[in-house]
Amino acid sequence: MIRTIFAAATVLALASTAAPDDALAQRSIDGTYRDQGGYVEITVAPCGNTRCGTITRIIRMKPGETNRDRHNDNPALRDRPIVGVRVLSALSWRDGAWRGQVYNPEDGGTYRAVVRPGRNGALDVQGCLSIVCRTVTWPAA
Repeated sequence: MIRTIFAAATVLALASTAAPDDALAQRSIDGTYRDQGGYVEITVAPCGNTRCGTITRIIRMKPGETNRDRHNDNPALRDRPIVGVRVLSALSWRDGAWRGQVYNPEDGGTYRAVVRPGRNGALDVQGCLSIVCRTVTWPAA
């Protein structure tokens, strides 16, 4: 009987400590980051029941580019300002990572995304098209 009570208490203790760690991991990507070239700032924050990342500031212009979303696959969106463009969308916590979509303004494509906290407060963003994936690191701003 005492062993059963002890085992039940151990299971409850482990369950109660696992939930806060999982919730902490889910919150840990919120913040402001710079893209890998240091051209824009992206702010990751809650949007509904998911997380999203939006370009919030142009740090410096990339050579040959404008401040518009000119590579967008949708011609109607090519004249919109790049500030305010959502580059991470529908990120939800599944299987130990944030999973959703990433929009790349450099080529106008939207890809399957896996996002994880990186070293020194950075964000590791992986974009995948079919089985081909590319990971970039966005340092904290």
